[in-house]
Amino acid sequence: MGKLMLNSAASIIVDNQKGFTLIEIFIAIVLLTVGLMGTAVLTTGVVRGNLGSRNMTTATAIAQSCLEENRRVGFTNAGAGSSTCLSGSVNVTQGSVIFARALTVTPTPAINSTIKTLTVTVTWSEGAVGSKSLTLTTIIAAS
Repeated sequence: MGKLMLNSAASIIVDNQKGFTLIEIFIAIVLLTVGLMGTAVLTTGVVRGNLGSRNMTTATAIAQSCLEENRRVGFTNAGAGSSTCLSGSVNVTQGSVIFARALTVTPTPAINSTIKTLTVTVTWSEGAVGSKSLTLTTIIAAS
């Protein structure tokens, strides 16, 4: 407890008063603001990472379904016999993102005339991050 003193006007002056000064409050606000800004930046990075992961997963699914469809139609019709994934490029929209899927079928007669290489490349844009792409390749053989 602080000392009590009487001054000439009979007022009580208390030493060691409890409470915060204006400078202490200002420093506390600055530290709190810095901490919250760090959390906001971290949250923004996590959201951006989740968006990138979702787009990569979607692009992988688009490419895999194209390869599976061409394996289903067989060696002879690969790239031409499918109704959903033909050779060339086509845009696929998933949500608000447009994915460009390109299928190329390359015969490999130098190795073996009964082998074809199928390559699917999917590209998309992630705004400020830029353009991204994914390529999947498989080999099919005549039966």
